[in-house]
Amino acid sequence: MKKLIAAILLFTMIAVESVSVQAAANVAALMYHSVKSDPERWGDFTVSVEQLDNDIQYFKDCGYITMTATELATANISDIDGKKILLLTFDDGYSNFYTEIFPVLQKHNAKATMFLVGSYINRYGYLTADETYEMAHSGLVEIGNHTNAIHQTPVENLHAIYTNESSIPDVLTDIKNNAEKLKKITGIDVTSISWPYGYYTTEIDKAVKNQLGYKISFSTDYGVNRFTGNTDMPLKRMNREFSASTQWVFDRANGKF
Repeated sequence: MKKLIAAILLFTMIAVESVSVQAAANVAALMYHSVKSDPERWGDFTVSVEQLDNDIQYFKDCGYITMTATELATANISDIDGKKILLLTFDDGYSNFYTEIFPVLQKHNAKATMFLVGSYINRYGYLTADETYEMAHSGLVEIGNHTNAIHQTPVENLHAIYTNESSIPDVLTDIKNNAEKLKKITGIDVTSISWPYGYYTTEIDKAVKNQLGYKISFSTDYGVNRFTGNTDMPLKRMNREFSASTQWVFDRANGKF
């Protein structure tokens, strides 16, 4: 009987050791919009320069490294296995990305992804083409797609558009045209997208990746990303509100609530 038990234990140990644990990285994707020095503008979608600075420093002190969206999507998973990765993402392309955010990124040598609406470039309050080009070639900023006409469509109308099979070509054309405008400015292919309002359908997300070659997409669903290299579905992102402390943002990014 003792020999039998010993044999069973040995077999169990061998079996457990033979089971490979899937490589994965913990990815915290934070979503910012506007960063301003004016306290009167701070709110759900506008934070202070100090908050952004503190966020980056705290995450770095806790062992996080920054990557751009496409860097993560194309990384060899064995190279980032067990690592803690911070994705700093910014939507819309406000002019303060150049005046307020970019200097903070340079200070920390931190990478970020900025999702742009092409038709907003050179408009008052938004980035210029020259600023966009400079940052795209800085080694710190990836330019991603935030759609064009779709971004200006009320969110309540998007469901009908995305679920109408005949509308899918129009959606893809809007995204393609926006990417072409961005590439004309930067000379760099656009391979990441954040869905306006975070709204998408599985079908439209797959179409963007399969037909337009996008590497990665983002929603506005809250949650922690246990990244295994699979980008079939949009990654979750957490909106960074002014009312939240850096500690609270960090705890939320680590799934504590």
